[in-house]
Formats: sequence, structure tokens, C-alpha cells
Amino acid sequence: MTILQDDLYEITSILCKTFELSGIERNYDDSFGKIGKILYRYGINYNPKELRIVFTLCMQEFFESIPQEQWKLNDPSFVKNSEKYAIEKFKGWFIEQVT
Repeated sequence: MTILQDDLYEITSILCKTFELSGIERNYDDSFGKIGKILYRYGINYNPKELRIVFTLCMQEFFESIPQEQWKLNDPSFVKNSEKYAIEKFKGWFIEQVT
């Protein structure tokens, strides 16, 4: 279980570092490529684009849970909450894949 916890920490770290950068500076292929290598250690093969789609679907859940008129896309706090939500959902997805 320690290895899984370490991998979850690494995934969280990768995603948090990615979202610390401004949108144009983010290298999603690199970030999700690193996560793909973690999954590969468990015998699961996803390419970076597939993992990015999974992450996007996790983020979509956040937006679907809030009426569109309440979206505050210009509010950094709102955007950060959507990222945190998606990271947690993605980690849950990862756990489902490896267990």
C-alpha cells in the first residue's frame, strides 16, 4: 500500500505543478506522460492524450455540479477549486484502475 500512496502523492505533485503554471506554459503531454509511466508500472497502458481526456472528464464533473450561471471563470479561486476537484477525481480514477 505504501507504493500506491507514493504514486498517488507523485500524481498529485505532477498535476499541482502543472496547474501552478499559466495556461500557455503548461505541458500537458509531459505531465500526463509521467502519469502514464506510473500507470504502466501497474501493467496499464494509456498515452498522454487519453489521460488528458480522463482528466478533462473529471473536471467536467465539477462544472456539471454547478449551474452554469454560477460559474466564475474569471475568479482564480473558482478555477483553483475546479482544478483541485478534478485532481481528487482523477486520483480516484487511478485507484480504480490499479486495484
